[in-house]
Amino acid sequence: MYDPRNKKLELLTLQAFERRLSANHPMKQAVLKDLKIKYAEVNGENEIKYRLQLIDKQKFIVLHNLRLQDEVGYFQMDTLTLSNYFNTVVETKNWEGTVRFGANGQVTRIDNNGMKEGFQNPIDQVKIQALRLKRWLKNHDFPDIPIEYLAVISFPKTIIERETPQDIIPHELIHSSDLVFRIQEIEKNYTTPILSRNQLHHLARLLERSHCPVDVNLFEEYGVRSIDMVKGVFCTKCGALPMNRFNGKWYCQSCKNVSIDAHKHALRDYRLLFGEWITNKQARYFLGLSSPDMTKHILRKECTEMVGMNKGKKYRLGL
Repeated sequence: MYDPRNKKLELLTLQAFERRLSANHPMKQAVLKDLKIKYAEVNGENEIKYRLQLIDKQKFIVLHNLRLQDEVGYFQMDTLTLSNYFNTVVETKNWEGTVRFGANGQVTRIDNNGMKEGFQNPIDQVKIQALRLKRWLKNHDFPDIPIEYLAVISFPKTIIERETPQDIIPHELIHSSDLVFRIQEIEKNYTTPILSRNQLHHLARLLERSHCPVDVNLFEEYGVRSIDMVKGVFCTKCGALPMNRFNGKWYCQSCKNVSIDAHKHALRDYRLLFGEWITNKQARYFLGLSSPDMTKHILRKECTEMVGMNKGKKYRLGL
């Protein structure tokens, strides 16, 4: 399976952002709220991937988190299954509690605390994605292959019900546990191949190359400055800040924990928040060190590549 945009990396970045944002910052609660949503997205994505492990890999190619550009702008598909006979666009909804379908397709979610919230009908949403994909394929000279669509509730315990007996729950709305079986059911409707095996793999490669990642800048999104990020090395045991470094080890004044590599977590935070390149000066500031030589020793040990000379030298951080 190909995953051109990893939601786990988005989660790690937001975790680092929240961890480094001071507790009394006015945007702290907004970040925590979005972090909760991101956890649900990652859990939902993992649930769909788990279910799709049962799909026949000889017949289907599965793509996740595709974002494509068309004449209108950009559209994103949570999951797309490709085959010689038909394609299926899957929209994942990470809804917990109870989901009710009312008149005119109105959707209301009632969470576990009894709070109500209205949402766009997921079937309308995924139908638009399928339509735009169909046009995209036509613009790239592919045969007119049928495109099915499904909206999947990722949490198995979510209750789906009607507002009134007259209201209808869409047939295309299913729980994740039914995903593979529904695709198999759809498969029975198509007996004539539209794409050859070579065309199918060519399509998968083209979709991969055409993916347009979203360039998210958390500092701009939340109106936070880089100087609002707390600096230093967190204790690997109690989480206190900062740890101090003496004789090649990190010491926590709060719980007396000692670590030889607590800086690894701090450098990963820097990598996630500010990019993969770091100078000795930037590392000293972020780690809370005063010695250039001590910092150089850490960077040479932890980094995968170095470029430049003297004060212009930069070190490449890995994850």
